Order: sequence, then C-alpha cells, then structure tokens
Amino acid sequence: MYRIACLLILLICTSPTLAATRYISDELRVPLRKSPCPRCGILHRGLKAGLKLNVIETENGWSHVKTPSGLDGWLETQYLTSQPIARNQVANFRKQNETMKSQHAEMTNRLAKAQQDVKTLTTQLGALQGENQDTTSKLKEIQEVSSNALRLHTQNQDLLKRNKILQTEIDVLKATSEQLASSNTQKWFFYGALSVFMGALLSIVLPHFKRKRRGFSEWT
Repeated sequence: MYRIACLLILLICTSPTLAATRYISDELRVPLRKSPCPRCGILHRGLKAGLKLNVIETENGWSHVKTPSGLDGWLETQYLTSQPIARNQVANFRKQNETMKSQHAEMTNRLAKAQQDVKTLTTQLGALQGENQDTTSKLKEIQEVSSNALRLHTQNQDLLKRNKILQTEIDVLKATSEQLASSNTQKWFFYGALSVFMGALLSIVLPHFKRKRRGFSEWT
C-alpha cells in the first residue's frame, strides 16, 4: 500500500499540466533541448528573452514548449515567466500610449467639430425661432383677415337676402302701380267717353230747347 501511495504521488507530481502561454524571462538566451536534461541535445542554442512560447507540459523543473516557428523541445522552467518581460512591456506601453495619444487627438478634433456643429445648430435654431415668430404673426393676420372675410361674406349674404326681399317688394309695387295706372286710364277713358256723350247729347237737346222757348214767347 505504501508503494502504491508513493507511486500515485509520483504520478501526480510528474503528470503533464494543461497547455499555457509563457515567456522567456528577461535573462540571457536560453537553449532549447531535445529532452528534459542539462546534457541532452540542443535544438536551438539560445531562445531570445521575451519570446512567447506555448507550454505543453512541465516535469521536474523542466517545461515542454513549442516556439512560434514550430520548434518542439525542453527548457528549464526557471527561465519562464507568466508575464512579458519589462522590455516588451515598456514597448507595449509605448505603443498603447501612442495609440491613446492618437485616439485623444482624434477625440479632441471630434469634440471641436461637435462644438462647432453645436454653435452652427444654435445659430440655425435662433433663425428658425425668429422665422417661427414671423410665421405665427402672419398666421394671426391671416386668421384675422379670414375672420373679416367670413364676416363680410355673411354680411354680403344678408344683403343679398334683403335685396331679394326688396326686389320682390318692388315687383309687387310695380304690379300694383301698373294696376292703378290701368284703372286710372280706364276711369279717364270712361270720363272722356261720358263727356263726349254728354256733349253730343247737349248739342242735340239744346237746340230744341231754345226753339220751344222762342215759340212760347211769340205765342204769348
């Protein structure tokens, strides 16, 4: 049982770990060997500091790694670090700083353009507000004119109605006047005819009346 337990512990300690990313530490160049031992054959005489490696497994202070160029070998784990070396970090920080400066300059330009756009829009808004006030005033005037026109139309309609009524009354008066004129004409015609008749009658009767009167005076 003791041997089995020791074997299990040994297997756990020597079992390969999951693949991870590691970097050559900021040291001298590190040789890449074929096997995990200091006397094994060398695949690469000096991996440069800061090189990014893919760690396949670790075993007894050695790490099985793969380089970006495809070399597969072993090197001592002490030369590996989980973070990029300071030199690379500084370079990365400088790149990030340059990127941030460029972004800051771009954002500054955008901000200036946005401020200019705001000024332009503010000016346009003021002009539109002035036009809106003018339009409102003109609309009120149009409404007043329309109201006056409506009142004039109503008054015109009333006048037309009154004119029709007066025209009807005038027609009635004309008809009445014509009837009266016709009646007067008939009366004057009757009176004239009567006068003529009376004149003719008198012209016939009066001579006889005078003769009778003369004969009576001679007889007496």
